[in-house]
Amino acid sequence: MMTGGCLCGAVRYEVAAEPVYTGHCHCRSCQRASGAGHSTYVGVPRAAMTVRGETRSHAVTGGSGLPAARHFCPVCGSQLFGVCEIAPDMATLYAGTLDDPSAIRPDAAINVRSRQPWDRVAGDLAEFDGMPPGAGS
Repeated sequence: MMTGGCLCGAVRYEVAAEPVYTGHCHCRSCQRASGAGHSTYVGVPRAAMTVRGETRSHAVTGGSGLPAARHFCPVCGSQLFGVCEIAPDMATLYAGTLDDPSAIRPDAAINVRSRQPWDRVAGDLAEFDGMPPGAGS
């Protein structure tokens, strides 16, 4: 069971499943949303996720060209998770919102064509200029 929530505690979530994928995304959308050079994500089945508290969302066009929504706490503004039309059965948690973020092990860096030269993540991860082959299928 993975648990997490926002900075102020108004929104909490739990996931009764193991991560399907994890990694770092270097796209400009993630850079702007995180205020850093990348965001670290954890892909989980939406059916295994329970959210307590109200979230708001903001939709953008994802790398696939389809809508992607970022859900955040309307009280403190913490980004919590995203959902996108290319993989509607998955939710992507923002790793920093996990109660124990040390439990995950990123396995890829995606959208590295947008990586900032000052943002090098330690580790020997698979790297993809865009999305990995088969993403969302």
